Amino acid sequence: MNKILAVIKREYLQIVRTKTFILGTVLGPVIMGLFIFVPILVSMMSVGDQERIGVVDASREIYEELENRMDFKLKDGRLKYVLENYELTADLRQLKDALNQKVLSGDISGYMYIPENIIEGGTVEFAAENVSDFEKISSINKVLNAVIVEKRLNKAGLDPEEVSRYMEEVKFVTQKVTKKGVEEDTGGTFIVSYILVLILYMTLIFYGQLILRGVIEEKSSRVVEVVLSSLKPSQLMAGKILGIAAVGLTQYLIWAVFGVVLTSYSSSLMSSFFPQASGFKIPSIPMYVFVYFVVFFILGYFLFSTLYAAIGSTVNSEKEAQQLGTPLTMMLVIPILLMMFVMRSPDSTLSIVLSLIPFFSPILMLLRVCVLLPPFIEILSSIVLLITTTVGMIWITGKIYRVGLLMYGKRPSLPEIIKWVRYK
Repeated sequence: MNKILAVIKREYLQIVRTKTFILGTVLGPVIMGLFIFVPILVSMMSVGDQERIGVVDASREIYEELENRMDFKLKDGRLKYVLENYELTADLRQLKDALNQKVLSGDISGYMYIPENIIEGGTVEFAAENVSDFEKISSINKVLNAVIVEKRLNKAGLDPEEVSRYMEEVKFVTQKVTKKGVEEDTGGTFIVSYILVLILYMTLIFYGQLILRGVIEEKSSRVVEVVLSSLKPSQLMAGKILGIAAVGLTQYLIWAVFGVVLTSYSSSLMSSFFPQASGFKIPSIPMYVFVYFVVFFILGYFLFSTLYAAIGSTVNSEKEAQQLGTPLTMMLVIPILLMMFVMRSPDSTLSIVLSLIPFFSPILMLLRVCVLLPPFIEILSSIVLLITTTVGMIWITGKIYRVGLLMYGKRPSLPEIIKWVRYK
């Protein structure tokens, strides 16, 4: 036991003292926060530029009303879109060519052509150098639709204001039903689920690869031969896996503290620097989510780390390890590909079956816990199956690890590895 503890201590200190670990631990939540908050802050801080948009109104009925209603403002109070009217006095093709040149030269950001029969159901054309600015296109389309619909109603003898009252958009609020009651949920469940699953996915791969590289380095430098003179291969494997597991839990603990602080002060910090974000609030996360997160990390880590250690013991270089490790990595990638389906139907038969598969359950069962807490029997079944599979994998990979550590040269074939497992 003392020898295993010595290996645990060595592996733990060897990693936590590195600059990579310190930077990764500090920058991890910072980078995650930047991905979430920077787009929000940039949109709040940016003033934006005024854009000039050309309008060719062949109907001669739309431009004036459209100009009056295009009252979107920049943060400095100026109009965001300034419309310029171009009379259709010459050939339409020539006019469009001239406007295209204005777009390319930067005189206008784009132009729209409103056909003469627009009231009867024609098609408006909008041309611009950049047609990926969905906010601009949506804003123009919304106002243009309102103007044209109003013209059509007037032509039909209907009162636009009265019709708009009947057509007023219904307010739709999503609420999450829990045992504590009903609470409003405006997408917080999706965000929390996505972030936690992504963290679990990345750390399982990262720490698995860490074990893989560590085994290869010790084997290629022949350090393992010296180490095995004083302890058993099983002790070395156990110490290495437990030591790196402790590193992972340490990192999670630091991130958890950071998360608690951020959650506690996020609203006040945002409102202090950005008054328009005074209503901002990070969604609350039930404690059981964190408990299951740690449980599935530990179980998933032991399952995949033993397999990564076994792969490391059978190869002589990282290039060979990448080839053998690809199927194992795919076992973690597949649940990520299934995320959206499971989030939409967390209680479907297929989602339940997928979340019970040991290689998928660390990610998919955690995802189901975040979205819609499954019956405890399903969670327990997933944990039991995961533990059983992990114990079986430890027994198999332990035998591979024992023989593979001292094997050099040609990479063993599958029949040879099966023989190693059968050795007593």
